[in-house]
Amino acid sequence: MPGPYDLAEERDIPWEGDGPSAVEGRSAGAQSSAIYYRLPDTPVGHHIKEYPSGLRQLVRFVGVEEQVVKVSLN
Repeated sequence: MPGPYDLAEERDIPWEGDGPSAVEGRSAGAQSSAIYYRLPDTPVGHHIKEYPSGLRQLVRFVGVEEQVVKVSLN
């Protein structure tokens, strides 16, 4: 009989809050993360968002919302 807590080991399908499974490994999370930075010639109020794949975007933040201004900066 199950106890008052639903442990991850007792479920068939992992919940979203459990994070990546051991089969997926840690590389799945690392590939989707992007870094934000600024260069001396970056317009005021904007940041460069770069993905591990090399894709770069010029973005700005309006409140907490991110807006893409330009894709594929070279």
